[in-house]
Amino acid sequence: MVYGLKVEDKLEGASNFTSWDFRILVTLKENDLVEFVQGEDQPVPEDKDELLQFKKNVVKAKKILIDTVKDHLVPIISKMSSAQDMFKALEGMYEINNTSRDLALRQQLHQVKMAKGESVITYFMKISELRDHLSSIGDEVVDKDLVMLAFKWSSSLLGAIYSRHKWEIQISQV
Repeated sequence: MVYGLKVEDKLEGASNFTSWDFRILVTLKENDLVEFVQGEDQPVPEDKDELLQFKKNVVKAKKILIDTVKDHLVPIISKMSSAQDMFKALEGMYEINNTSRDLALRQQLHQVKMAKGESVITYFMKISELRDHLSSIGDEVVDKDLVMLAFKWSSSLLGAIYSRHKWEIQISQV
């Protein structure tokens, strides 16, 4: 069985934690290992055969976690003694429920500008990405905010066109 995720789906940080969390929990459920990362600690069985299977499952759960994070995160979780500790450490680092992150993203959204030479599509993709980050932490961006950003863009674009082509506009008015 394949336990790992595609390279592009591996956890790299806060930006993809929500999607990684969903994928990893489904993978663990598929392999009957989710109880090794969520809920209470699993009691260690006393029966020799059950103990052997328990140890194999602990290693499988740890391997799944290690295989689904980017290399820069491996040293952080490698020091953990259980898969549950590894998972909790990653959750603690990247589960974004703090106000400062929310405010920082909101500020970025309202200060986003279209760079010189940047296409309209790229500009709107930046806005969409910030909206998605906010949505992933439970802060929905209302349509009104996006419309205001579009007006801000269009007025700055019209101003740039006017300043660049002022003399042509003035000649055409004559």
